[in-house]
Formats: sequence, C-alpha cells, structure tokens
Amino acid sequence: MSFARRPSSLLSRVALACGAALLFASGADAATPTPQNQPADVCAPLTHIVAATDFRQLSNESSAQLPGVSNTDDCRASPHSYECHWRAHWQADGVINDPLEELGADIAACFPSVVHDVNTPVRQHFIVTTDAARRVNVTASVQGQNELRLRVTR
Repeated sequence: MSFARRPSSLLSRVALACGAALLFASGADAATPTPQNQPADVCAPLTHIVAATDFRQLSNESSAQLPGVSNTDDCRASPHSYECHWRAHWQADGVINDPLEELGADIAACFPSVVHDVNTPVRQHFIVTTDAARRVNVTASVQGQNELRLRVTR
C-alpha cells in the first residue's frame, strides 16, 4: 500500500511544481513591457482614411498617417483612391507571423461592417460598408520583403 501512495504523492509534487512554474512564467511575461518593435494600432488612421470624402485632403491631416509611413511621399491620393507603401518595422509577435497577416487582422478588427473576401499570402482584400452606406475597398498587399502596400478605393 505504501508503494501505491508514493507515486501519487510524487505525481502531485510534479504537478504542483509545473503549475508553480507556469504561474511564475506568466507573471514574468505580464511584467515585461511591450517591445518597441510591435506594430502600432492602425484603426484610428484607417477609419479616418475610409471615412474621407476626398482622399486628396488626407495628406494634410496627421490623423490619417498610418504607422510606419514616414512622410506623405509614401502615399498617393486622388478623389477616389488612396495608396500608401511602407516597410514594416516590427517582428513577428508570436501570434501572427508576418506583417501582411498582422495588417489584415487589424483591418478586419477595425470595422463593424467588413467582408474579407480575398486572403492569400501576398494579398488581402476587404469590402467595408460605411455609415453612409458607401462601399469602400481596402486592399493590403506585399510588394517585397516586409514592404506593405495599402490601397483604399471607392
């Protein structure tokens, strides 16, 4: 009988030690500050861009500047389209492995009424229906290694 109790006691100790190690590791992760090379939130500028009545006005508006876009030369605008390109300056975050997937996930999360109809390794396309019942096309694509392009049209 004492032999049967010993493994269960040992098993309990191992389980307790593993649980304590996991708790310590998760606490250490929570105390670690967010790395600086994580992507910034794109929802605020993206919703501003999609809601614009004339994309040409966006070059003068700081609220329309996408994270990673260093200056207005990286973006082109016409009355019905807005296109920017930039190099992604963040690493994989352990959940999403590449900048295009990260940008696509952000686009999908930014809008309450969005259809994600194309999802390939090099291109993601969304149709956003705005409050004014306008349909806006949002396309994110890869132009080179970590080089992203965003095109918004209506």
